[in-house]
Formats: sequence, structure tokens, C-alpha cells
Amino acid sequence: MPVAVTARQANESRQGNTFPEVIEKPFYRSLYFGSPPARGGKVQEDKKVLPQAYLIEQPEDSVVQAHFHDTNQYQVFVYGGEVFGKKPVNGLMVHYAKAHTPYGPIVAGPKGAHYMTLRNNWDSGAKIMPENRDKLRRIKRVHRVVEDIDIPDAEALRHLDVRTIELIPLEDDGLGTCQFDIGPGRECTVAMASPGAGAYALVIAGSVMFDGGEYEPNSLIYRGADEDPLEVTAGEDGASVFLLQFPPEPDGE
Repeated sequence: MPVAVTARQANESRQGNTFPEVIEKPFYRSLYFGSPPARGGKVQEDKKVLPQAYLIEQPEDSVVQAHFHDTNQYQVFVYGGEVFGKKPVNGLMVHYAKAHTPYGPIVAGPKGAHYMTLRNNWDSGAKIMPENRDKLRRIKRVHRVVEDIDIPDAEALRHLDVRTIELIPLEDDGLGTCQFDIGPGRECTVAMASPGAGAYALVIAGSVMFDGGEYEPNSLIYRGADEDPLEVTAGEDGASVFLLQFPPEPDGE
């Protein structure tokens, strides 16, 4: 059964964190699903089988060092200005990194940087580069970056039925990202042509009704690989929703 968490519910778990080996300043993390990274720490085994999703609030004028993860990952930058690797970023951006694909650094400007971190499997935490280069598996590295994303305002949504925009066109392994712009009260099947290995629906603007609840911006719904497509209804101001779909985790070397 899909798992859904509103931004309000996730904010109740918001807490300060310190990982000086990754970022020199304390930051905030709001956990949506599963168990957070816990290298050397305690992790509830039943939560390790869940998808892992949280919002990071990186503080102003700070740097997250270049690193990689053991699992496939999306990041959706939702607030602030920063430099991602060598690319200036202001506003909304989608980034996908395959497992064992280094990326970064993430340099936050005077407003800080807020980004959703989305995984369909539990990950133990960042492996900083170049110190952990020997832990990189010999697999094909994959990056996908989408910027300059147009999100319609409430007035524009009012005149829409359903509009679908491919942000990352569906790839052979199931990787893909779509934007669904949905007019007020309209029903929408949030899905791609193949189910991939699980997917998140992230509400970007407006709200959607799902399973009897209303989900505002930065709310998440996760659908497993074997589950039915997500059926949502846009709220009174319409909605813009990203579907971020995963490929399977890479095989061994």
C-alpha cells in the first residue's frame, strides 16, 4: 500500500543535526519515511526495509562536501540559492544520482538551501570524496539534472485539465521523472508507462487529495514497484506534482 506523509507531519520530526565530516555547520532534517542515515548508530531493522526520505535545511554560507551514496537517489531543491558542483542553482531543480556516483559539493548562499532527499532503499550516509574513493564500485556513473522548471501559478492551473511534462524522459531501466499540472478538482493518474522500481509523488504547488487526506507542497506519497499507479485529485487551487521514478539498484561489480 502506498505511504503518504504531509509536509506538516514531517515538520513534527524536524531536528538539528551535526555531521562535521560532511558539513561544517549544524543543519535541520525533517524525516518523512524510514530511518535516517546512521553510520555506526542504531537503526530499527523494520524501518530499513522502507524507503528513505527527508528534507534537508542546509544553513546559509555552508558547504556539503562532494560525496556519493550506496543507493540510487533523487534530490529536489525547493528553496534558496546555491552552487551544485559547478552549476549555479536558484530555485527549483531536480537531481538524480545513481548509486556510487559522486556529486557536489553543494554550496549554500545567504538564504541557505533546502532540498528533498529521496531514496527507495535505506542508505547509511554520505561517503566523502576523495577519502572514500576506494569504496566506489566499478559501475557506470549516472547523473541527471533538470533546471529551469516552469511551475504554473493558481491562475494558470485554473484553466488546465491535466498537463504532463517529461522532465527526465523514461529510460529503458525505468528511470524517469514527470511533472503533472492538474486543474482544480481534476482527477489524475500519476504514473509513467512502466512502473520502474518504485516512485515518489512530490507535491510542488497547490494540493492533492489522496486516500482521504489533503497533501500540501513538499508532501510525499511513495508507491512501491508492485503497487498500482497513484490516483489523486487536485485541490481547489489545482496542483503541480512531480513523479520521481527509480530504476533498480545496480548489480555487483
